Amino acid sequence: MGRKPVTVSLPEELVKKTALFCKKRSVTLSEITRDAIRDYLYKQEMEQARKAFTTHLHKSGILSERALIRTLGD
Repeated sequence: MGRKPVTVSLPEELVKKTALFCKKRSVTLSEITRDAIRDYLYKQEMEQARKAFTTHLHKSGILSERALIRTLGD
């Protein structure tokens, strides 16, 4: 998989904190940026899946965690 350079604008204070973090941890800005974007996208996907699952449960008449546990136990 190839790589493509991108440019982003960040608040100056965030740039300073990030530079210090990178120096202390001996990581590059690219590494933490990739990790942060990957984590963000994963969280968004999980939230979308959670909402879809919750909608499905509600349509099935399962309106609480207790009801879900009871249904799974049957």
